[in-house]
Amino acid sequence: MGHTSMRRLSAVAALVITTGCGMLPGTASSGEPAEGPHRVAVEEPARSSGDGGRPAAVEHHWVGLHQAWQVEQIDEEPMRYGLVSDGERFVALRQKIDGEGAAEVTGYDGATGKRLWRKSLPWVGDSSPVAADGTIVVPLGRTHASSVDEPAQFAALDLATGEERWRARVKSRVFMTSSLNLPAPDPGAILDGVFYYADGPKLYGRDLATGKIRYQRKSKSHKAVAGPLAAGDKLVVVVKPDLMVDTEGIDYGIDSLAVLNKKLTPVRQVDFPKDAAPDAVVTGGDIAVAYVAGGDDPRMWAIDTSTGKRLWDQPLGEYQDPGPPLGDVLPIMDASVNHQQQFVGRDLLTGKQLWKLGPRDAENVLDRGRAMGVADGTLFGLGHGVEIVDPETGKVTFRHQFTPRGGGLVTAAGGRIVIYNHDGLMGFD
Repeated sequence: MGHTSMRRLSAVAALVITTGCGMLPGTASSGEPAEGPHRVAVEEPARSSGDGGRPAAVEHHWVGLHQAWQVEQIDEEPMRYGLVSDGERFVALRQKIDGEGAAEVTGYDGATGKRLWRKSLPWVGDSSPVAADGTIVVPLGRTHASSVDEPAQFAALDLATGEERWRARVKSRVFMTSSLNLPAPDPGAILDGVFYYADGPKLYGRDLATGKIRYQRKSKSHKAVAGPLAAGDKLVVVVKPDLMVDTEGIDYGIDSLAVLNKKLTPVRQVDFPKDAAPDAVVTGGDIAVAYVAGGDDPRMWAIDTSTGKRLWDQPLGEYQDPGPPLGDVLPIMDASVNHQQQFVGRDLLTGKQLWKLGPRDAENVLDRGRAMGVADGTLFGLGHGVEIVDPETGKVTFRHQFTPRGGGLVTAAGGRIVIYNHDGLMGFD
């Protein structure tokens, strides 16, 4: 696991350094009225795995963008950025690349770009905050520390005011790290008003509004490696045997995907092949894809969490990382060709490769890469502009150039697509 973690940490550093000329949120400026429609319904329902499990349904997607507002101001030094939304409001985070200082955390109205509040917090920039129902949960602590001596915390804030609602201390949080040009992983899951997270062998579910513990569970033999994440109406966690605990009948070379209900009652446990060591997971509806990127045998495994059926397993390239699934397509970031980012689309239910989108056309090599983003049913390529990519064909259906500098994060808020890049924040309709 060490080789993989170091590769990902290096990728994070590269992402932050190359995005060093980003923008500090300032005052929103309005755009012109939109010429629509820029968002259309998706009529074809998600396919089934054959045993009842389905990818997440995509009800609509964007086919074009028109700038509605912009917030801009230049940073003078390299920064690490974060972006998260509950659907109406969003929060932008920025922090020095060493991860030691406090991050500037700012809340905005998605429809207008109006700043609502701002405060400083010691955000763990390798993980993304999560948000829902008017609350954001931010992972706090030092980026490279997750020991008992330096425990982490989760802080829940009111999205409308920035007021802190509660904090929870975590002694041994799951240390998930982000890969180059992919959205940072979530530190937990929000499902039906409950925030779920892992603390070594323990899982907790706290009321999102009050922080009160509603559910908890402790394993006598395993500890969490990745997750929990929501998979349909259930939760999934990648777990491995705890080497510090002597448990009879446990094969310490076998890791597993634990599937639990919302009360943290185990539903099933699916074992991975012996000596496989998945350390990350993404989910789309009932389908979970656990994977290990880098190392001697990078690989991914797809599992129907509704039945426990293993759908497929496939090798990953040395510089490939799965992104968030979109309907029945699993987009993969592929930097195997001269470290220039291209997208690969695989069928989420079969693992079959559907398409490949090559690097962007540009004279300058640095301009050819693209970051991956998924928001509001749409697959985005982000770099020196924005692209909308058809997930079924891999073709770019919309392209707009708006910055001489690359990078970018995307979310949806207040009926807008919000992009955070080196020109600051932009809202599109």
